[in-house]
Amino acid sequence: MRSFLKWGAGLSGSLLVLLISLGYYASSQILFFKLRDVEIIKRRETRAKRLDMDEFKKLPQDDVLISSKFDYSINAIFTHPNETNKWMVLCHGVTENKISSIKYLNMFTEMGYNCVIYDARRHGNTGGLHSTYGFYEKYDLETVIEYLFDHYGPDIQVGVHGESMGAATMLLYAGELSNRAEFYISDASFSTFGDELTHIFSQYTKIGSPLVLIFTNIFFRLRSRFSLFKVSPYRVVDNIRQPILFIHSKPDKFIPYTHTKELYKRKKPPKAAWYPERGGHVESFNRNPEKYRQVIASFIANHVGW
Repeated sequence: MRSFLKWGAGLSGSLLVLLISLGYYASSQILFFKLRDVEIIKRRETRAKRLDMDEFKKLPQDDVLISSKFDYSINAIFTHPNETNKWMVLCHGVTENKISSIKYLNMFTEMGYNCVIYDARRHGNTGGLHSTYGFYEKYDLETVIEYLFDHYGPDIQVGVHGESMGAATMLLYAGELSNRAEFYISDASFSTFGDELTHIFSQYTKIGSPLVLIFTNIFFRLRSRFSLFKVSPYRVVDNIRQPILFIHSKPDKFIPYTHTKELYKRKKPPKAAWYPERGGHVESFNRNPEKYRQVIASFIANHVGW
C-alpha cells in the first residue's frame, strides 16, 4: 500500500512539474513572441504590390508619439489627404505593425476617408513589455481615438477596422470602454482568447490542454497581471450597439471562422457578415481586394450612411 501511495505521489508530482513547466513555457511564448521585422514586412507588402512607400509618404500625414496610460509611447500616423471629417482607425494583427495596415489605408483613402494607423503595444515603435491580445491593447486604442478627437475636431466621425488581434482589441474597446466610433469592421477575430489558446495547444500536445491553460494563466497573472479569461470579445459583443461587419475566411486554420460565427450570432442588430471561401488567416483582402472593398462599401452605405 505504501509503495502504491509513493508511486501515486511521485506520478502526481511529476505531472505537476510538467504542467508548471508547460505553463511557464507557454506564457513566455505568448507574452514575448518574436515580432516580424519591419523591413521584412515592407518587402513582403511591396512584392505583393500592396505597398508603395514612396506613394504613402506623399500623403499629408502627422507621425506622432502619444502617451499611453501605461507609461510608454504609442506611435501613430494620421493621414489626411481628403477634405472630410470621416476617419478610419486601423488595428493590425499580432507580430505585425502599422505598415501591414497601409493596404487597408489605401482602400479607405480611395473611398474618401482619412485614416489612422498605429503600432500596437510592444509592436513596431510602440512601447510595452508584454503582448496581452487586447486586454491592455484596448486602452491604447481608446487613447488613439481620444487623440484623434482632441486634435482633429470634436465633430469628426470615426469607424474602426481591425484584423486578428486588432479585431479582438477593437471589439473589447467597443464592448468595455468609451466606444466613440460609429461602426466596426472585424476581420478574423477570436471569440475568446482561452478557446483560441486551447485550439493552438491541441496542435502541439494532447497532455490536458485545459490544465495547461490554467497553469499558463497563472503565469500570465504573475508576469503581466492580466487574465486570459477576461480577453473575451464574445462576452462583451452584445454590449455594442453600433453596426459591426464580421469578415472571416472559411479556410482559416489559425483562428477557425467558427469564432466569428459565434460573435455574429451573439451580436444584436445592426450587423452583417461575409465568410469568403478562399484564403487563410486574414487573407480575405489579399485574395480578393475588389470584393473586400465592395462588401465594406455596401455595409457602410446600408448600415452607417457615410
